[in-house]
Amino acid sequence: MRAGFVFFLLLLISFKSYSQIEIYEDYVGGGHSEGILVSASSSFSDPDWSDNSSPEHTINAEGLDGSKVEAARFLYQACLGGTSDQIDQLAKTLDFEAWIDNQISIQPTNFLNLTRQAYEIAHDRHKELYGNSAEYAYNEVHFQYAWWEAAMTKSDVFRQRVAFALSQIFVISTDSDIRNDGEGPASYYDMLMKHAFGNYRELLEEVTYHPSMGIYLSHFKNRATDEEQKIYPDENFAREIMQLFSIGLFELNIDGTLKTDQNGNSIPTYDAEDIRNLAKVMTGLGAGALTDEAQSGHTLGFLSSANLLEYTVPMVMYDDFHEKGTKIILGDKEIPNGQTGEEDVSMALDYLFNHPNTAPFVSRRLIQQLVKSNPSPRYIEDIANVFNHNGDGVRGDLGAVIKAILLHDEARSCAWKEEPTNGKLKSPVGRYLSFLRQYIDRENTTAYWTSGYIFENETYQLPLSSPSVFNFFLPDYQPNGDIFNAGLYAPEFEIYNSVTSLGFANQADIWVRQARLFSLFDLELTAPLGGAYLAEMAKDSEVLVNEMNLRLCNGDMSEGTHEIITSAINEMNFGQNRIKNKVEYALYLTLISPDFAIQK
Repeated sequence: MRAGFVFFLLLLISFKSYSQIEIYEDYVGGGHSEGILVSASSSFSDPDWSDNSSPEHTINAEGLDGSKVEAARFLYQACLGGTSDQIDQLAKTLDFEAWIDNQISIQPTNFLNLTRQAYEIAHDRHKELYGNSAEYAYNEVHFQYAWWEAAMTKSDVFRQRVAFALSQIFVISTDSDIRNDGEGPASYYDMLMKHAFGNYRELLEEVTYHPSMGIYLSHFKNRATDEEQKIYPDENFAREIMQLFSIGLFELNIDGTLKTDQNGNSIPTYDAEDIRNLAKVMTGLGAGALTDEAQSGHTLGFLSSANLLEYTVPMVMYDDFHEKGTKIILGDKEIPNGQTGEEDVSMALDYLFNHPNTAPFVSRRLIQQLVKSNPSPRYIEDIANVFNHNGDGVRGDLGAVIKAILLHDEARSCAWKEEPTNGKLKSPVGRYLSFLRQYIDRENTTAYWTSGYIFENETYQLPLSSPSVFNFFLPDYQPNGDIFNAGLYAPEFEIYNSVTSLGFANQADIWVRQARLFSLFDLELTAPLGGAYLAEMAKDSEVLVNEMNLRLCNGDMSEGTHEIITSAINEMNFGQNRIKNKVEYALYLTLISPDFAIQK
């Protein structure tokens, strides 16, 4: 609070005439002070501070951080952290639904254009520094430049957040055969951005036909069975679209709990025969277009190789290479003989989309990404019901689903924050990004770019760089100890270990002590540490740590952590650069604290 220590409060209301009296529908202390004189034994102001401790703050709510805490918490869930201005602005109304509606209306950032622009600028910069730039390659690093630039400069932060969540469900990775291409990851991310608030059925289809997914899960140029040549359809995508993208491994109730048979055993949603038959459905897909360079010497066709592929154009069906005949999937769902390949694929996707498992399966995954690792059955059921019916008879409306997740009582209620099952470990990317948005020096940043290679090596996470199709961490991961014993899940802890915990601390040291938030040494581009206003607050350690609690920990810093950091910066001899070093030390200790790492 900024109200100061008020030992005596006297309210004097002067009435000049009845006609001049302003009638308030709310109560004294409800956020206004007009017409009210507040007297106290003392107040405090400092010429070096932009703020002051005024008796008036006791009733006009300016001394309270509660609304800012709520705003900061919501913005971390919705966009991995807001800027100080965004937090302060939202705190004025706390109208989260209006914020969501406004964000959904914003035109999506075009990552393909941004990636291409990043390459052109980086290419010119490389030529400027080193002369001949013929060897400067266009690859996935330019998508990374675009991703971080968008996260730091574009206004559609909510859509970006949902796309990042979807990218960890519909996984492709530059740690694969698509690593040497900048167009594929960017185009794929644009597809996720397009459908972030769209329909899940349409998203399933575009994922199926996207060349990056075709290469990554090997249904690109997947051929029909040829017994003589011992050719059989690749089963990779068929397996993963069921296991990871739609229905999961076991039958679920609407609330996400497992269905069991008469012996109490879980019931599989599919078997090996279902995989084989769905793999037959996913045959015949090949290049939809060739790159400009490839068109002059090659003819477009099913046999066109991956190195000629235009990643921005969806794959197309070549029926001559598609497996004919009837296919039965999911036990009894028939895909009849005589259809085109596209019709087969469409029918299979319809079956998966309309499966009773899809709503609770997808709902749980999205809740885990955005809000908490262990949603209650009621939370899952409420969101699954929205997935099944958005109120206007539409199934799979992701805009309605995401809004329901963030506005649900379990996401917003203070009471739920205190539940031991509540919360989650923030991802490394989330922690990094929330810090960047608060403390990057925007005036002196030459580019919001990072390759992320060092960060990935230190933390095991970077957008679109998962080590496998199972994402950076599994949704059902249970670390040994209290979490496992309680039957709870903590997905992000799968990449939190002795290596990455120290790795993140090392990164924090670079950001704070070396004042380098982004670094591209080969292009001589940097983004320095900002937050000059913290120097004012550093005159009082309590004020300084309170500010970091609000901006970085969303108001959830414990008394113990607060005391440890405050005591540490009070006891340290910081020498000539006392204020600067004090701020850096407080920032560093906050960044490596459990209170910053945990999302409540």
